[in-house]
Amino acid sequence: MSYIHSYSNTERQRLVEQADFLEKYLYPTISFGPGDTLLEVGCGVGAQIRCMLRRFKPAMITGVDRETSQVEQALANLPDEVQTGTVELYIATGDLLPFNDNTFDGAYIFFVFEHLSDPVPVIREIKRVLKPGGKFYCTEVVNQALYVYPRSPAINDYWAAFNRLQSELGGNPDIGLHLASACVDAEMTIRAFIPVPVMMDKRMTDSEERKHFLHMWERCLLSGASSLLERGMIAPDTPEKVSDEFEKLSVNPESIFQYDARQILAVKE
Repeated sequence: MSYIHSYSNTERQRLVEQADFLEKYLYPTISFGPGDTLLEVGCGVGAQIRCMLRRFKPAMITGVDRETSQVEQALANLPDEVQTGTVELYIATGDLLPFNDNTFDGAYIFFVFEHLSDPVPVIREIKRVLKPGGKFYCTEVVNQALYVYPRSPAINDYWAAFNRLQSELGGNPDIGLHLASACVDAEMTIRAFIPVPVMMDKRMTDSEERKHFLHMWERCLLSGASSLLERGMIAPDTPEKVSDEFEKLSVNPESIFQYDARQILAVKE
């Protein structure tokens, strides 16, 4: 399956910065205990592992990713943690995990299922390797929830092309809305299913904070630009037009930018 984002060094650094940027929005509703053993499926470059270690002090985090180069980068980003045995990393797919039944206290996924056609086999595997009572947190995209004011036609048209390509590649740009149904099919018990809004409006009064917020989202959206350009799905000048609209949003005090993800907590009974 193709990946809409690149594996470039620039993209890998963006993933690290994105994890730090989104931490305050995504983590308040997540809770693991100190000393837990945790599993991350789709660990990428290890960005979320850093957040988990900082917030929850688990005994160990085991990360798996199907892409060798991403695991190699995660090893480079977490050398001390790997050396001390706090982090272990494996090349593996989420639907065939190389672990025994009832191994982990908890598991989590961030923004992985958007790239898959069916999350249920992965959730079933996670359930298998969780201990009874183990918690599974999953945070996923709802791309149709993007709202931009004032109207920004270049951003809107670009985002429509992005989501069309995501679907053509076998992913689901609104998979967040399907998480509860997927967990039901995987026979996990749902404890919480909530929207996670990431929003800028007049309440964000610091101009530098507003610029940083919008810059992070500009980079997020345009991370798929090379794939779209290669397939002729956007015009060559579209990324520049998108950037111009983000710049206008950053200096307009009336601007509103909102994106909603969905987060689920499911438990293995």
